Amino acid sequence: MNKLNKIKILIIVGLAGGALLLAAALLLTVGRNVGQFFFGRGFAEEQLSSYVANVMQEEVKGSQCQQWDTDGNGYVSCTYTLVSQPGKPYAIECAAWGLDGFLNRGCKPKSYIP
Repeated sequence: MNKLNKIKILIIVGLAGGALLLAAALLLTVGRNVGQFFFGRGFAEEQLSSYVANVMQEEVKGSQCQQWDTDGNGYVSCTYTLVSQPGKPYAIECAAWGLDGFLNRGCKPKSYIP
């Protein structure tokens, strides 16, 4: 095999590999967005209930989480009230549905309340 044929093969393999990486990134992005649309709020609220029960040893009376991870940090903003303090709302960030959510599991206190 001459040098020109080897270069052609390397170019074809490189283009095919690049196309596969691009397709995988597209599928992950589309899959995450579709998943957040259908499962995002419920997933985050399950993470919230589990966090409050296990870490705070309290019971959630009511909660509402965003459906979308708008800032791309793998968490969504949630507000909740406790059975023991039904009139006092709290803010927290809980894992978003998607690859980040599977890596981030749980919740973390929100650094600020707008």
